[in-house]
Amino acid sequence: MRDVIDDLAGIMPGSPLDVLRALRPDVRASIQGSEVAIFKGESGLTMAERHAVALHVAELNNDAALIAHHRGKAGDSARLPAMLAHATMLTETPDQATPEAIAALLESGLAPRDVVMLSQLIAHVNFEARLLAGLRLLEAA
Repeated sequence: MRDVIDDLAGIMPGSPLDVLRALRPDVRASIQGSEVAIFKGESGLTMAERHAVALHVAELNNDAALIAHHRGKAGDSARLPAMLAHATMLTETPDQATPEAIAALLESGLAPRDVVMLSQLIAHVNFEARLLAGLRLLEAA
């Protein structure tokens, strides 16, 4: 089973990285399941908002593959500035997450369920960036 990471990393079937990743099919399935839940699942966040936040996190991580993956799908909304600020904070200074940060999201129009989805999305894209970086190191070795 291939997942989004295989596509983003350009892992070819049968390559050494494919063989390595095939040792943990549960990880591939979990990553793909998260990808589907976050980007296709039901949420109060629009698809354009989800991809805009993902694009922002990809840019913060300077990951060209993730940037390209989300760039054409990102959109804008009135509440997006608060979402992007939250994404920056969780990505760069997660120790500064406070109840006030959550309150700012709620004040921007997000429902509590949307705040949870937003946090999951930010964590997922940060995880993808780190996993891709690790796979690139393995490929270069």
